[in-house]
Amino acid sequence: MDASGIDRTAYRPDTGVTAEMIGSPMRFDTPRYRPTQTYAEVAADRVWRTWRSLGLTGESEESTLALLRELTEPWGGRPVGVPPERACWVAIDGSPFEPSVVWAGDRAGVRAGVRLSIEPPGEGTALSRMRDAMDVTRRLAGRPGVSVDRLLAVEDLFWDDDPQGYFSFAHAVALRPGAAPEFKVFLNPAVAGREQAADRTAKALRTLGLGTPWQALADHLGEFGPGHEPVAIALDLTGGPDFRAQLYLAHSGVSAAEIDAKAAVARDHIPGLFTRALEQINGPHGTAAWARKPPVTTFTLDTRHDLPSATIYVPLIPVHDHDAAVRARVSAFLRAENSPAADAYTKLLDDLADRPLTESRTQNFLSYRGGDDPRFSVYLAPGLYRAAH
Repeated sequence: MDASGIDRTAYRPDTGVTAEMIGSPMRFDTPRYRPTQTYAEVAADRVWRTWRSLGLTGESEESTLALLRELTEPWGGRPVGVPPERACWVAIDGSPFEPSVVWAGDRAGVRAGVRLSIEPPGEGTALSRMRDAMDVTRRLAGRPGVSVDRLLAVEDLFWDDDPQGYFSFAHAVALRPGAAPEFKVFLNPAVAGREQAADRTAKALRTLGLGTPWQALADHLGEFGPGHEPVAIALDLTGGPDFRAQLYLAHSGVSAAEIDAKAAVARDHIPGLFTRALEQINGPHGTAAWARKPPVTTFTLDTRHDLPSATIYVPLIPVHDHDAAVRARVSAFLRAENSPAADAYTKLLDDLADRPLTESRTQNFLSYRGGDDPRFSVYLAPGLYRAAH
């Protein structure tokens, strides 16, 4: 422990958020897409196929492609047959985008939507990716309903000439029937080193006017480190009272019960729910599979509540070896929870499958929140790349 009170030896490479493909040479490996197709075309295909599987209306394949071309300019025109020089963090297969699906509500009224996380591949360096992502933000600033004022208030905290960590900036767009696209930005609190992540997080959330829910969370957690480590902050690109910030905490070497206990500060916490999700899907803590990828808790803070809300992110691949194993565990959990999304989830996997599920590894995380307005999401990589070795 140094003079600042930080145990820097605790931040080993095998703790904290995991980016499966970072550092590994990648090869193009997909039975569906041609190597000459572009990132924007493939992203639009994945989003559109997901949209159809969910039975959603109001968009067309052409309008989806037009939006994604705008969001991914200029790299969206690159051929997918040439992998990024450095695997992207945002997708489990190293791709620069990853769709996800969210189901919200109970059996009385389930609402489904599609989201797309986006990380520019840049020229292979973290700094080039940071600059390209900032260009995306500047383009978004001109769209109706988008506000970057709060981002600008904290942007300097997340800039560095030599960015550290697995990512620098990323974005996400949420698509729902009958609604305009909604955008958010992901910031890296470890941009100048993991040991500074907690301090940068505190400064940012206080600057954003979220000091009260942040202090309640910090007091409850007690201390930060690999067991409860800030790995990303997401900001809604919106103005007014609907603004939210989301803090993602990775939990390395921590039991399901402790993760559940740390989430007890949340205003919507249901004791035992996070433990149940983690252990029913990934088995008891202490098995070798748990060490492959840490769980994550996301705390959502806003100006209308003194306490945050919380969602558990259960890691799927590589905790499990393939999508078929994930499907069996997740389906059983959702049915045990009486979730109305269980059948739609299995249908989605079938509709998106480009190869047998025993041979694919696309399911990154499951996120889950219970209560009066339960939410279930699954993050599905496009399956473009695999490790070259």
